[in-house]
Amino acid sequence: MEPFRKKARGELVPKLKSFRSGSVPRLLLWAKPFKKSYWDAAFVHITGGLCPLPCKVEYDIRKRNEMDAILISLRESRNRETVIRSLSPRDPKQPWIGIAFDPPNMANSVFKTKYVHYNRLFNRTMTYRHDADIIFPHGFIVSKEDATLLPRTWVIPPNMKVENASRKLAVAFISNCNAASKRLVYAKKFQKYAPLDVYGRCGTLKCGGSMYAVHRYNSTEDQCLRIAGEGYLFYFAFENNFCKDYVTEKVYNLLHYSIVPVVRGSANYPSVLPPNSYIDANAYSPNELAERLLYLRDHPQEYMKYLEWKKYFQPSSVGGARVMCQLCTRLYDPEFYEYKFYEDFDDWFVGQSHCLAGLVI
Repeated sequence: MEPFRKKARGELVPKLKSFRSGSVPRLLLWAKPFKKSYWDAAFVHITGGLCPLPCKVEYDIRKRNEMDAILISLRESRNRETVIRSLSPRDPKQPWIGIAFDPPNMANSVFKTKYVHYNRLFNRTMTYRHDADIIFPHGFIVSKEDATLLPRTWVIPPNMKVENASRKLAVAFISNCNAASKRLVYAKKFQKYAPLDVYGRCGTLKCGGSMYAVHRYNSTEDQCLRIAGEGYLFYFAFENNFCKDYVTEKVYNLLHYSIVPVVRGSANYPSVLPPNSYIDANAYSPNELAERLLYLRDHPQEYMKYLEWKKYFQPSSVGGARVMCQLCTRLYDPEFYEYKFYEDFDDWFVGQSHCLAGLVI
């Protein structure tokens, strides 16, 4: 499912006549050190038969010659030589897919391998970048009409509870206190001008624990997210990095509530969120943002305009599981197996991500 599209295509990609293993494509996950609990959670929609087009995942490297494609985790790749040695001999008709859930400075957090070593290694990529071969969005928004085409488990029922008089101004969940985006610095400056409750390791308030794919949390049922969604007017969806296209689950986790996100990152937000559904903190200094939010709090009719989009669009939180169905879908596309190499992967992944550091607030 593509991020925020107004009109469904209404059809799936052409299906290949056959695969190496029969009528359903199979792929091998290569990840060392291997954490089965994490990847089991990531692939739960594939293994649970919840994807529009099915595929199968294998962990046994001895079956590599039987696979239609190989998925290589950047986070857990020690170096180029280890990958090649483990998967040799290489089959030129078998795409090697480099997968990264995070921006460049975090994507290889285990071994911190230089990405130049991966030049001309991958045939395909799977990242949050919109120019990747397989896009990894943490959520998406479609029209009400398109929502009827989604699997039922993907559609989040709206929570339209709105009681502005009893709700606090703003909330944030921050546990990475030294993020490159300096989001905690911005939050603390904002607190000088207006109230902001901060939950997590970087705040004074505590609720629940970490929410990653491995925890298999449900954003519609999580108690802490419910407290935020029903108890506040705004929530700060500030990214930990300023990188091209980088939008995490922070933006999507609360969209089914009647609460307005305040975003801050390098994504093209108009392409992933409906018009007038959010406030972009990049356009404001901390004190200017405080003035804007306080104004909207004191003018309910103006505030409610930011919720009008819910009449026409439907949010869905993806997290780390449902997006894997996009991987299955691409395996049915004949073009996915055509010749291609990322000659300069370092430039594509690092240089073209345009990540910013040392932001002035």
